[in-house]
Amino acid sequence: MIPTIKSVRKVEDLFKNSIEFDSKNHILRELEGSMKAPVLNVILKYLKSIGKVIDNEDGSWTWIYAANNAKLKKSYKKAVKL
Repeated sequence: MIPTIKSVRKVEDLFKNSIEFDSKNHILRELEGSMKAPVLNVILKYLKSIGKVIDNEDGSWTWIYAANNAKLKKSYKKAVKL
């Protein structure tokens, strides 16, 4: 299944508001049935490939794109450089 731009934006907006989700099922529940799992899988794969989200070892998903994320930018500035 090929997602629409509208579907991709819907998932991006959901991540921007919540930052992290416990699982793909959690994301689907938040979308309230407006999207099928195969479409979400394609969108998550796309967002991961362009560096906007990561899938964590525990199965959770986190928004990491910092362009409009003031909280994340602030954390980067406070982080200790290695």
